[in-house]
Amino acid sequence: MTLCIPPRDFIQIGVDVFPTTAPPKPQKMHIPLKLLMIMRKYKFPWRINQLAKPMRKVRKFVPMPVTLLKAERPKGPKISAESAYYADQMSRPPLRLTVCNKRLYGRQNGRKYRKFINRNIRRAWDSIYNYYKKKERDRRLRQLKRDSLKAKPKKQPDLARYDELATPKPVFKPPPVKNPHKGKFTNFQRLDVIATPKTYYDTSGRELGKVEASALRYEPTEIVYRLAKIPDRFKNIPKPIDPGKVKRSALRYKATPRTETLAQPKQRREKVEEDDFDPFQISKNALKYKPTPRILELAKPKEYD
Repeated sequence: MTLCIPPRDFIQIGVDVFPTTAPPKPQKMHIPLKLLMIMRKYKFPWRINQLAKPMRKVRKFVPMPVTLLKAERPKGPKISAESAYYADQMSRPPLRLTVCNKRLYGRQNGRKYRKFINRNIRRAWDSIYNYYKKKERDRRLRQLKRDSLKAKPKKQPDLARYDELATPKPVFKPPPVKNPHKGKFTNFQRLDVIATPKTYYDTSGRELGKVEASALRYEPTEIVYRLAKIPDRFKNIPKPIDPGKVKRSALRYKATPRTETLAQPKQRREKVEEDDFDPFQISKNALKYKPTPRILELAKPKEYD
């Protein structure tokens, strides 16, 4: 229990209750006597702060963040298409060496090696430097194939198979449709109603042009009168042109001599120049022509035995 008497008229009592033992008091920091003497001597320890700073500052080492590098092609000068094509052709392995390697090491190195060698051989055959050699090889292979086909005996036809294929396929009948059982018809009264003929009314005796009495007694409403009038937008429409009608001003017009001459139809020849052309007429120059002995010889018909 602690007792605090403030400078007032009343007394304040504070009570601290701990269910367990009281917490330990904080330990006092032990400061050396020499340092205490220095601190008492210097009220503002500026010099001590300056001496406490390191002479050479070294930054703390912080490792760089490790990130995955993107797979990018190295940037360099672009090669022309022609140079790239010839570089690819020259990079292909020689045909003779690849074939020799296949014969020497194909069996002992396994299937994967033979597959790799075969791919290189195909690339070597497609090279421009083996163009004519490949043509000759293909021609020789075609000739060998023809010779092998000629040497093979002709296969005898299988007559039994032909007979089997010639026989028509069996046609199976579709499954029968099972009709449901129908009961006896009993609604005979409905048959009598349906059997009676339909009545038609004759309207041929109607008089044309006669107006019904109900129409004569009809009294139109205001909206009917309004709809019966012609709208204003149709009043100023020009009248349609009558093709056979002539204006009065045109009838009173006096034509000039020039207009009368232009109004007369143009006179043309009744006979066309093409009618004078005779397709069978021979020109005069052709009649004056004298053929040479060579032309007379060629003009004779050819005699056959």
